[in-house]
Amino acid sequence: MVTFQRMREDFDDLSNQVSAKVPGRPVFWLIISVSLVLILLIGFGIGFGSRAGGYCSGAAGCSEGSLPVYYFLSNKSESCPALYGERLLTTLAEGNSFEGLSVNLQCSGDYVPFPLQVKCMRRQIMNGESVLEWSGLPVCYPAMLVTPLHWSKIKHARSVSCVGNSQETVCSLQCVQDYIAVEQSKHMCQDIPCRAWTPEGRQCYFCDQNCTELAEAKDPKPSDLLRKLSCDEDCEQIVVSSDGMAAVWQNKRTGIFRFIGEHNGRPVYQNNATKEYLYYTFTGAEWLVGPDFRKPHAGIQVFQNDDKTCPERHGGDNITKLYIDSSKPVPLGDSMWQNDTTISFQCYKPNFLKTTNCKCTEYKVYNTVYETGMEVPTQVDYFSGIYSKEENTDNTFGLLAPLYINKEKNLYLFSHHIAGKVWQMSDKMTTTPLRGIFSRTPACPDSEDISWEWYNLTTPTGQQLYVEDYHIKVKCISHGHGA
Repeated sequence: MVTFQRMREDFDDLSNQVSAKVPGRPVFWLIISVSLVLILLIGFGIGFGSRAGGYCSGAAGCSEGSLPVYYFLSNKSESCPALYGERLLTTLAEGNSFEGLSVNLQCSGDYVPFPLQVKCMRRQIMNGESVLEWSGLPVCYPAMLVTPLHWSKIKHARSVSCVGNSQETVCSLQCVQDYIAVEQSKHMCQDIPCRAWTPEGRQCYFCDQNCTELAEAKDPKPSDLLRKLSCDEDCEQIVVSSDGMAAVWQNKRTGIFRFIGEHNGRPVYQNNATKEYLYYTFTGAEWLVGPDFRKPHAGIQVFQNDDKTCPERHGGDNITKLYIDSSKPVPLGDSMWQNDTTISFQCYKPNFLKTTNCKCTEYKVYNTVYETGMEVPTQVDYFSGIYSKEENTDNTFGLLAPLYINKEKNLYLFSHHIAGKVWQMSDKMTTTPLRGIFSRTPACPDSEDISWEWYNLTTPTGQQLYVEDYHIKVKCISHGHGA
């Protein structure tokens, strides 16, 4: 009330002053003055009421002088879709993006994204309408495939290459030089979220002539490629064998060979244990077994075949089968090539009848007492010990005969020959420091009629000398459970 009383007194003073200065029109000026005062009073009242209602009035969690609260509504219709995918670390929920937003992408582990960056962009659709979408569909793939981990799944793989746009991303396998990728289907994504690239259904094959045709194969299995090479599609593996001396002096070139590609328009096979190849050459021979399929350097050759298309079709009246006999010296101008009519190339199929099946799970290799004054040969002493059967086929180098391992010395007891004609002991699959030769097959290391011998030396004429030793013994000491 004090405030209004003071305003009234001020109003009376103002009226008197106006009347004194403008005589004759007191009523007019009085009306104007009253109007101004009313306007001031109304404005004061509105301001006072707003302060009382808008500020805190002792409410919990609120203090005098609080700022106004603003509310924002998310407009998802003006946002790109949610950004996420398998192995993709950079993600955005729907409603958290807007036109023009660029996002740098990152994947987990050793995977990288394609593309490296996406942008939220507007695309015109029918009837003049538009939508926001990402400029690309992110796919995560391995940065590099030339690693033991990836080569265990796809040998000779090099990298992954991707292309795409806002509608589709397509990734393709790339192989190292001279190898082509054969994929059951391309890795494709047409909608977020995208799956990460995987090696399933993809392989790399060697190729030098029919590369385009083989790359168009719809099945990465060897059968599809063999069909394109006019070979038997069920001949994915070839058994190279001999019942003669080729099995003894070229034992690392016998065994099972798996299809790996095409050379000179014909299939190439490789032995996983020794890395030897079965291949075709136009240089002075036809089918060879040797260390390099690009060169006519081999230890076994079969030529003058009636059908030269595929190795399993070898044969004919004039066929010639030769092997290098390292037991013979090679005088100047002479040849180490010897005939062996038992050499054969056969398609390997389940239940192959000639394979040996050794029931023993543990062998003991030892020697009997040598004559007085004779020392135990170094080779015999070194390879003595206990050899246990390797049950995991992933660790048997693809051998068809059983593999036994001396874990203490890291030595192997094995046979490249599928029927066990030659058993050998070594620290690798390509050398023969000690071997046992059987006259009959199939045979196991403890079978009768075996002749054990150890490597002595190689003469200047290339002759390899082995010493027969009847003191070497192999005994089965365990047949395992239920044997």
